[in-house]
Amino acid sequence: MERQDFICPEIAKLLRASFIWEVQHPDWLVNPVVVPKAGGKLRMCIDYIDLNKACPKDPYPLPRIDQIVDSTAGCEMLSFLDAYSGFHQIRMAREDEEKTSFTTPCGIYCYVNMPYGLKNALPTFVHATHIALKEHLGKAVEVYVDDIVIKSRWSETFLRDLDDIFKSLRRCSMMLNPEKCVSGVAAGKLLGFLVSYQGIEANPQTIQAIERMRPPTRIKEVQKLTGSMAALSRFISRLGERALPFFKLLRKNNAFEWTDEAQETFEALKKYLSTPPLLVAPREGEPLLLHIAATNSVVSMVLVAKREEPT
Repeated sequence: MERQDFICPEIAKLLRASFIWEVQHPDWLVNPVVVPKAGGKLRMCIDYIDLNKACPKDPYPLPRIDQIVDSTAGCEMLSFLDAYSGFHQIRMAREDEEKTSFTTPCGIYCYVNMPYGLKNALPTFVHATHIALKEHLGKAVEVYVDDIVIKSRWSETFLRDLDDIFKSLRRCSMMLNPEKCVSGVAAGKLLGFLVSYQGIEANPQTIQAIERMRPPTRIKEVQKLTGSMAALSRFISRLGERALPFFKLLRKNNAFEWTDEAQETFEALKKYLSTPPLLVAPREGEPLLLHIAATNSVVSMVLVAKREEPT
């Protein structure tokens, strides 16, 4: 009942923002689903599974996270922006509005602006932000869905970069959420990493999640461990070799057994992550050295740049 009671106030918010309106006798009709968010709050989602099956897929690509992170590291000033209710800022085609209809305890409504849950909502929004910031992408700004980072290589250009990006956002009427925006900082979290002028660091929350783990007692816990290691793959040298005892456990078909080898590897991993390395992005035209470590089971590689120590 508490989840059902959550829906009507959410509908009132959407009506006040003019994101939805009430309809009657729609051809398409689906149910809302209330799901928990991080931090214990709730979110109302709409289950568009049947509508999505009937829609052709938009193949517009998502940006590469590693490229965004690499190009942002090494900048003196950063500004992190967040689009306010990003998907809802894009207007639906009038003839498609009623296809998004959903039923609630307080009536039947459809979206006037693009809702979350549609198959093509993500690529549509990515395309829109790329159109809005096209002339600045890869130069003064990087965008991943509704996360926008303005990067100023030198602090002297910070105000100019900020002004240029705000003008572009204003031209397309894109609104920002001030509660999630930070401007003119030397470092910050970006797509699961910490970026700064010095380089790229691992997210301490991901490291702490591994450090607090107890020895796994079932396969699912081993899968969680290897998933966390994969998220830190850039910061763990010879990852395949270090994780090999865990992968052996995942391949076994018999009863789960946490081996002495896996325990030793688990403890060594925690010790290794207590001092994770600081990575730097390659510079344009900079020669890189490829180091390869090969065993009978795993081949690992790393790209290294030799640089003079600053005086």
